[in-house]
Amino acid sequence: MTSSSEAGPGIVPIGSLDPIALGRAIDKLVTAALAAQTWSLVCAAEVAVQTTDKNEAQAMRTAQEGIRDSARAYLGAQVPGVIKRLVDLQSAAALFRSIQTLAATAPEQSAVCLDAVTKEFGKFQQMADEFAKVYEIFWEQTETRGAALTDRANAEIRRLSAGKGKIAATTRALKDIQQTVSKDLDDLIEASHTTGKRARKILDSVAESLRGIGGEGKFTGGSEAAHRGIEESSSGDVGKALQNLRKDSEKLEKLYRELAGLQAGLHAVMKVESDCNAYVRSVCAVAGPARALANIWQQVYAEYATAVVNHTGPGDSAKLAEGIDAAAVKWESLLTRTRALNAAITGN
Repeated sequence: MTSSSEAGPGIVPIGSLDPIALGRAIDKLVTAALAAQTWSLVCAAEVAVQTTDKNEAQAMRTAQEGIRDSARAYLGAQVPGVIKRLVDLQSAAALFRSIQTLAATAPEQSAVCLDAVTKEFGKFQQMADEFAKVYEIFWEQTETRGAALTDRANAEIRRLSAGKGKIAATTRALKDIQQTVSKDLDDLIEASHTTGKRARKILDSVAESLRGIGGEGKFTGGSEAAHRGIEESSSGDVGKALQNLRKDSEKLEKLYRELAGLQAGLHAVMKVESDCNAYVRSVCAVAGPARALANIWQQVYAEYATAVVNHTGPGDSAKLAEGIDAAAVKWESLLTRTRALNAAITGN
C-alpha cells in the first residue's frame, strides 16, 4: 500500500482508513441485531395476560398487541435491513476485486476504475444512512410502546402483590378460614364423643384427612360420601358441626384455587414485563452500530473520492494501482467475515 511518505505532492493514499473497520462495525451491528431478533421472537409469540381489574383489560390487550406488532415489524423489516448492509459489504469487496484486475492490466485507467467504485460506495453510504435514520424512528416507536406495556404491567403487579393487593388479601382470608376450619374440626370431634362407634370411626377418618389441608396449597378434605354418611347417621350438635365444617372447607378450597390463580397471573404478567423490557433494550442496542456503520461508510467514501480527485499528476496512476492492489486484499478479507455473519442472522 502506498504510504503518505511515498506519495508525491497532492497524492492521497487509499486504504489509510482500513476497510476492516467496516467489518468490525457490521460485526457489532449483526451481534446486536441477533439479540433483538431473539427477543422479537419471544414477544411476537407472547400469550395475552389477564387483568384482575376488568376496566384495565382493554388497555392491557392494546399495550401487549403494540409490542407484538413491533416485534413482528422488527423481524419483517429491520432484520432484512441488517442483511442488506451485509450484502453492501460483499458487493463492495466484489467491486474492488474487479478494479484490482483492471488496474493491474491497465494502470493508466486506475483513477477511472476507482471513480466508478467510489460512486457505488457513495450509494452504500446513503443506504446505510437511510437505514440508520429509519431504525432510529423504529427504536423511538418501540420505546413508546414498551413504556405503555410496562405501565400497564406494573399497575397489574401492584394490584396483585402490593401490601393491600389481591394476593395479600386472599392470603389473609385463607389464614382466617384455616383457623375457622380448624375450629370446626375441633367442634365436630367434640360433638362426636356422644355418637356411636360407627360415626366416631368416620369422624376420625374425616379429621385425619382435614389435618392435611394447606401444606402445598391443596385441599385434601374427606370424601363427600364420608361427610354424607355422618350426616345421615347423626343429628343435633354433630350434624350442625359437620355442616359448618363442610361449608367452611369448601370456602378454604375455593381460596386455595383463587390464590393459585392469582400467583400464576402474577408470574405471567411479570414475565411479559421482563420480556418487553429485554426486547426494548435489545432494539435500542442496534441503533448505535447502525449509525456507526453509516458514519464509517461516509469516511471510506470521502477518502476514496479524495483519492480519485488528487491522483491526476504524472506517475500517479501507477501509484494508485499499487494502492488499489493493497486495499483489495483487505476488502477481500471482508467476504469471509460477512458470510459468517450472514449465516448467523439468516440461519443459512
